[in-house]
Amino acid sequence: MILEGIIDEMGKSPIYFEIAMILTVLSYIMLTVAEWKLFTKAGEKGWKALIPFYSIFVSHHLIGMRHIWFILDIVFWAAEIALEMIKGVPLWIEDTFFYIAILLTIMSEILHIMKLCYCYTKSELFGIGLFLLPPVFSLILAFDKSEYNLPRSHRERAEKLKASGKGS
Repeated sequence: MILEGIIDEMGKSPIYFEIAMILTVLSYIMLTVAEWKLFTKAGEKGWKALIPFYSIFVSHHLIGMRHIWFILDIVFWAAEIALEMIKGVPLWIEDTFFYIAILLTIMSEILHIMKLCYCYTKSELFGIGLFLLPPVFSLILAFDKSEYNLPRSHRERAEKLKASGKGS
């Protein structure tokens, strides 16, 4: 697999591995801080950003993204991990699931970023930056003066509830 080759090369030179680990941890911390702040801007509790899969679920809800994307990501990555663990699976099946999982993840991430930009009134150009440098642009989005706007699906639901007399 592709990742095994990268890991093998990094293992030959420990300094690259250490640098990669430090950058990964810093990136995770930056993204978590940004997500905490974005959740509080949207009226959610910030601690929800600390729970890995739950934070993604909450984020999808806040931006009005259908949860099927979250479910598809989980199912295909779980299938890919399971195929890695099962001996005797043909390589073409394993690779097919791997590439489908990557494609779904990229599509889901692009949709997520564009909806996030819409909710915080940012441009598509900012969305490209968010896709290419997530830790940096997430912090910019979290700590700038932009305000959270309900996604269209949430506004329509609130209007229907209000019209029926069930909403406050």
